[in-house]
Amino acid sequence: MARSLTFQQIEAFRAVVLSGTTVAAARMLHTTQPTVSRLIGQAQSATAMKLFVNDRGRLQLTREGRHLFETVQLHFQGFQRIEEAVAALRESGAGVFRIACTPSLAQSILAAAMARFAQAFPQVHFNVQTISTTQIGEGLRQGLYDIALTNNLFGGAEFQVHALHRAEAVCIAGPTHRFAKLRVVKVTDLKSEVLISLPREDQLEVALRKAFDDRKLVQPTAIETIYSSTICTFAARGLGVGVINPYMASVFKDRLCIRPFSPRLPVTTYAAFARFAPASELAQRFLGQLKTVLSEGEWG
Repeated sequence: MARSLTFQQIEAFRAVVLSGTTVAAARMLHTTQPTVSRLIGQAQSATAMKLFVNDRGRLQLTREGRHLFETVQLHFQGFQRIEEAVAALRESGAGVFRIACTPSLAQSILAAAMARFAQAFPQVHFNVQTISTTQIGEGLRQGLYDIALTNNLFGGAEFQVHALHRAEAVCIAGPTHRFAKLRVVKVTDLKSEVLISLPREDQLEVALRKAFDDRKLVQPTAIETIYSSTICTFAARGLGVGVINPYMASVFKDRLCIRPFSPRLPVTTYAAFARFAPASELAQRFLGQLKTVLSEGEWG
């Protein structure tokens, strides 16, 4: 009959997975090998599942054991964040300010806002995660971040979202590209180009695809990448052209030809919070710095 796992059993299970043997796990936990073996046996009895198989002296996870380990790791990561927060509070009297941001905004808007904020609050410790919009949404649901920045709008009642800034996508190319002679690059100008694109589900990419479809043109995507910064690097090398947000383009302005794009493709920057955890006073102040950076165009 299955029983509840104790913390000692979970800790022993995790240590064996990470180290591969009960001997090494015992060293990690500062205990004895028989104690670890006993705890693993108790864990398997409590769960009524076989968690390991012996593979030439090393313990390998079963499918059930792997699923259990993934859940255990999430909890231990939570413990680690608590320890980091306590250490930061002990050192400075301020907490860890946790920011999630897409890579393109991290290199442009976020960097400028953090520079301002750090001057006003030098005691604050930042933890910045540059991840995808999907990962940001999952992290907000789990309460992992104090504030999140993205160019994709979150749907769902679990999010509190603020539109911070509205801009328009730009077309980028190498500095000697023929687009340098144009005042505006039109979607029809792209049909004979190597187009470096974002993934199909990205909202800007969806809007660009619609612009091609509306004109009954085939989108000439030849290179796909998940990062706008990669599009900039490739374009600067002459590998193709791209249509991206103006924030990331401005970071590479010394290496690129940057032109307005027609039709206009809106780009909105959002700040998001978990609705169950409203923005703290610190987050509200940071939000104010973000608005200032965006209104004054400091990201370039």
